[in-house]
Amino acid sequence: MQLSKTPETDGHAPVNPPQMATSLEGLGVPTYVAEALLLKLLNIEPKINLLQLTQKLAISSNLIQLLINQLREHGYIEVLQPDSLKTPVNGAQGLNSSILRYQLTTSGEAQAKAALKKDGYVGPVPVPLRDYQYMAKQQSLRHSPITQDLLREALNDVYGADQYVDLIGPAINSGRAILFYGDPGTGKSYIANRIIRSLNTPIYIPYAVFVSGNIVRLFTPQHHHELAPSSEQAEIFFNQHHDRRWVLCSRPLVQVGGELTMNMLEVSKCEATGAWLAPLQMMANNGIFIIDDFGRQAMPTDRLLNRWIVPMEYQIDYLSLPNGQQATIPFVTTLIFSTNLTPREIGDPAFLRRLGYKVHFPPLEILDYKALWQAQCELQNFLYDDAPLQHLLSLHKRDQVAYYPCIPKDITRICHDLIVYKKLETRLTPVLVESAWQIYFSDEQLKRMTL
Repeated sequence: MQLSKTPETDGHAPVNPPQMATSLEGLGVPTYVAEALLLKLLNIEPKINLLQLTQKLAISSNLIQLLINQLREHGYIEVLQPDSLKTPVNGAQGLNSSILRYQLTTSGEAQAKAALKKDGYVGPVPVPLRDYQYMAKQQSLRHSPITQDLLREALNDVYGADQYVDLIGPAINSGRAILFYGDPGTGKSYIANRIIRSLNTPIYIPYAVFVSGNIVRLFTPQHHHELAPSSEQAEIFFNQHHDRRWVLCSRPLVQVGGELTMNMLEVSKCEATGAWLAPLQMMANNGIFIIDDFGRQAMPTDRLLNRWIVPMEYQIDYLSLPNGQQATIPFVTTLIFSTNLTPREIGDPAFLRRLGYKVHFPPLEILDYKALWQAQCELQNFLYDDAPLQHLLSLHKRDQVAYYPCIPKDITRICHDLIVYKKLETRLTPVLVESAWQIYFSDEQLKRMTL
């Protein structure tokens, strides 16, 4: 992989993209891997041309042509005439290669089906593990620290953020795991999601990685947001022949809650396509990985804690691969545990020691709570009146419920639902607030959510 360091500025990737391979050896993966991908692609999409093959495999047309020539020699591919697209061409000399189309022979179809049975991945040629390891380390958040201004801007609409913003910033820059803890409804998950807005340096993510004989798909639209390159970046792509196997993306945010299982943290097979998928923590590299509702997973808490001891300590992770081998990958994600448990309830001293920062989320102060209530009223287009707010505050006092930031949003939404249903004027009243409060809280909740 050829790559040069670029001066970092806001909004620019911390490294230049890898350069496009000019030889089959330069792809960094065995030639048979690229050949198998070409066969599988033609099996799924027959009669496509060189340009389409180039776009789908994300390598140069010269390398595609080399692969085609080799596969034709083995009798796996045939060339179709551009006019009828039915009659094979014995020798394509004299014809413009851009208008030729290709399809598999009978033996080529057998080879493609065998390749698909072994591995269902069809897409861009994977990058070698060593290139991914290098890029992941170079794009670590430690090389692109956030500043107080960036984080405050990212949380500028979060009421009460001043209580913890200056703890979260250093925690993110440290590269260590973070614990967000506090009562339900204090905004832990919401703020964890908003932090990603302060990470304004894009990164390059490969579509797939070749790891010890296995293609592991890494890029997924669910977790990776592809960015259009800036004019300066586009010029770099053009002048340096950017390797199109790498995608310019915003830093990823991967979040998982009570549904988390150990299988999600290992290479797994996609039931729909048969391709091998990267684990969640690998998808979150160079970004943020949130384990929400920590303590509510089906697996024992201590087992989940033990899974993270080595990655948190050494910034590497060991993956078990489909062929039985193990691979070492970088663990360069900001790991955030969000929980309703206290550090004492988590209990494992070895784990707690590796949590560099523990950020407590308390209820709001009354001034922030009032401001949040007014903002939610405006969001619902209610005609503002101070009487409903005063009644709401009296309910808090009566039932000894702290000023949790989730309450104004949820109560105003219930009020909106009641107004629509009963065809009332879009104005809050103490009676509406009382009704919403009774709907929102059960007796058991009121017993738990006390001051």
